[in-house]
Amino acid sequence: MQDQAKNQAPASDCTVVLCTYNGAKFLPAQLDSIAVQSMAPDLIIASDDGSTDATVSLTQAFSDQWNRGQVIQFEGPRQGYSTNFLATLTKVHPETGLVALSDQDDIWHPEKLARAASVLKAYGKTPALYGAATWVCNAELEGKRMSRVTHVPLGFRHALGQNFAGGNTMVMNNAALRTVQRAYSSTMRVPVHDWWLYQVISGAGGEVIFDQQPCLDYRQHTGNEIGSATGITPILKRMRRMVRGDYRHWNSANLSALQSCASVLTRENRAVLEQVVKYRDAGLVKRLSLTRDPGLYRQGLLGQLGLLAALALNRF
Repeated sequence: MQDQAKNQAPASDCTVVLCTYNGAKFLPAQLDSIAVQSMAPDLIIASDDGSTDATVSLTQAFSDQWNRGQVIQFEGPRQGYSTNFLATLTKVHPETGLVALSDQDDIWHPEKLARAASVLKAYGKTPALYGAATWVCNAELEGKRMSRVTHVPLGFRHALGQNFAGGNTMVMNNAALRTVQRAYSSTMRVPVHDWWLYQVISGAGGEVIFDQQPCLDYRQHTGNEIGSATGITPILKRMRRMVRGDYRHWNSANLSALQSCASVLTRENRAVLEQVVKYRDAGLVKRLSLTRDPGLYRQGLLGQLGLLAALALNRF
């Protein structure tokens, strides 16, 4: 592994962006699952956010043994996992073909990258973002259950209210990478990097694809920033977050970031953004009208009712 003195990594056909923080317990298994991909990445960018355990040395040990590609280590900005991922994406060379995001504690299935590459190939120079289902399991990889499956039309009006897939499954093509690099600024602070990537890429007129076939084993443990989206407990947690204002705070951050990079959005989606910003603080009738015009929506009856409740309570 080499330390990169400059602020940009070399170009590659496929780069994995791996962001770490005190991940020593599960990191070796994740790195091993990347190493045995049927379509191996050329480059892994490991951005560590100030680990105090053996994370960096374990990444070094992996690099010393891995002979299918290169590993580059960056120091993260130490402002949370979301900023770490987005800041690291700006360091990916703009000529890179595919970029896959990786958490530090999953197990990738051997065909993960090859499957994503096959899907994204059809989109050519159109910005495209791929995401997939996962097998959710405990820290010992037991009790597997399938993650939420997204089955609504994907686009900017959906992205403003809900994410479509976990960032640990996401892969983007070169055109999407360039869109993100144009859009992101180091002054931005968004709560969840993958949700914002969905908003930016769909807002720029890109294609977003959800693959219902699970691509990895997603460990649920005390170190996870965000847990599973399935089951009663996560639903109740989301309701509490909405009522106490977390959801509104997240939306405010996302909308502010989108406003600052509105030039990358299509004209139609800039108009949608302006209307949402204007009406989310208006009276009840205008707030609720956002589900009709411009037509914001979430998946399923419960999701749509949750969106209406957030708008009614001024928590959107």
